[in-house]
Amino acid sequence: MISLGADVFFYQGVSRWAFGMDNPNKAAAVLAFILILLLGTLLRAPRGRVALLRDRIVRGALVATAAAVGYCLVHTFSRGGFVAFLLGVSILLIGSWKGQSKLRRWWPILFVALLMAGTAAWTGFAGRVARSSPADDASVGNRLAIWRNVPSMMVDAPGGWGHGSAGDAFMSWYQPLERHERYRTLVNSHFTWLVEFGWVGRFALVCAWMLAFGFGILRWKERGDPLPLAVWTSFATAAFFSSVAEDWRVSVVPVATLVPAVRTFFVADAVRKRLVVTAALLASGLLLSVFVVLGIACRPAEALPIHRSADGARLTAGDGVPDGWIVCDAKTMGGAACGRVLRAFMKTPEGSGRTYGLARDLAAVPADVRLLAICGAEADAGPEVLSRFTSLADVRVLSPNRPEDWLAARGKKASVSAVCGEFAQACPADDAEGLTVVPGVAEFLPGWPRLAFGR
Repeated sequence: MISLGADVFFYQGVSRWAFGMDNPNKAAAVLAFILILLLGTLLRAPRGRVALLRDRIVRGALVATAAAVGYCLVHTFSRGGFVAFLLGVSILLIGSWKGQSKLRRWWPILFVALLMAGTAAWTGFAGRVARSSPADDASVGNRLAIWRNVPSMMVDAPGGWGHGSAGDAFMSWYQPLERHERYRTLVNSHFTWLVEFGWVGRFALVCAWMLAFGFGILRWKERGDPLPLAVWTSFATAAFFSSVAEDWRVSVVPVATLVPAVRTFFVADAVRKRLVVTAALLASGLLLSVFVVLGIACRPAEALPIHRSADGARLTAGDGVPDGWIVCDAKTMGGAACGRVLRAFMKTPEGSGRTYGLARDLAAVPADVRLLAICGAEADAGPEVLSRFTSLADVRVLSPNRPEDWLAARGKKASVSAVCGEFAQACPADDAEGLTVVPGVAEFLPGWPRLAFGR
């Protein structure tokens, strides 16, 4: 699959329909929900010889609409959307099964299924589904490479990696250095949110999904209506294979189908209510416990030991107490890619076998630090900020806006040095003791780990 432009996608020369959404997978999810809703309505529609002509016309219109939606679903070429539809419609059919004598009422569903199968074979979508093994499809293999790190990412950041930061966190700290694919999310709505949220948010998220399933099951048992459970199963599946749940439009149909299930829950007897809530709480706790165990006991062998503080102010890379700390500045360190640069340095003879600390600001740096690096705008306050550090032996200031202030403190404070890029506006024109000028760069210093922590 390739993408041309912001909203044009192709698979082997065939256009993938996205219907104005930013990804065909999101469009496929919406189409899957609508198709399940249409098929559920068809199963309830009046049928048989006694049905009124008006009812038969409505039924025919529903069949035609379902066939058109199914045709469009195949044209998205979304395997996740197709699997989501299959799982959802399976629950719908199981819940609507009334015995062999009622098979004749299922002909519309058979017609839609045959149309979708024929379209899949004609467009080549069937071949794409058949080649969905990690060995044959890079898209599948890349997803698995990301997802195997999810438990570790959760354990490493008890307070979460922050909203919108899952893709950057993976690329920076967990993606193999020989791989360079870029990710905004973890290509999975559930995993993305579990990584971005802290443990409280994670429990709330999982519990919300468990309650939605519980409401759907209760609606099925109480009213014989499997539609809410079918749609939410499809929603959960679509969100597993791609980051589709981030778009509010994808959740419109699932939320609408959940309304009657919630109503059923509130009118149910107290025993059933307690059963649904208790089961959701227990299932949530059990699932998160599994993630904790996997994150600790089944950590990928190549994964670097990482710990991010609950408030996100500090991160340590490596085992033990950090040998040095750096106060981060995205302009100097390369933003979200800074972790990759540090990991590469940790594989060199000079950087291996050591632990490093990264702080959001000076307040997050331990007072007993001995080697301290300060980057960019974080150094604007000047050498006076060092007064609370009593054990400092080496201070390195990278790409400061006022390097002269720091160089003037040389000899008064701990050993102070400044590093500037040759083309940085603040780089002094004259050489000075303690000043290092890096040729060919400006504020961004590609080799900042060696400059900050090198011996």
